[in-house]
Amino acid sequence: MTSSTLERASHARGWARELAIAALALAAGFGILPGLIFFAGSSTLGRYEGASLGGVYDGVYRGLEGGSVASWVVVLGPYGFYLLFKALRLGWSWGARPD
Repeated sequence: MTSSTLERASHARGWARELAIAALALAAGFGILPGLIFFAGSSTLGRYEGASLGGVYDGVYRGLEGGSVASWVVVLGPYGFYLLFKALRLGWSWGARPD
């Protein structure tokens, strides 16, 4: 009975961890990534006329409303990279098993 309780608790902690990572990744996609894109673009290509940090955020959020794939990739990108890393790690662990 104790082992099943411990097993359920470990699964609950796993879900809580996954939810926390998802929330952090989505917060980064919504809040940090558009700013990083703006600063990376303006430092490498230079600022163009009318460009502003607020304009980038506005463009990303309006793109979400309009169904722009680019906007959704920006927002969901950090979580997608986490899932890709997790899948690759799982694949490598399966490949490392002896036959």
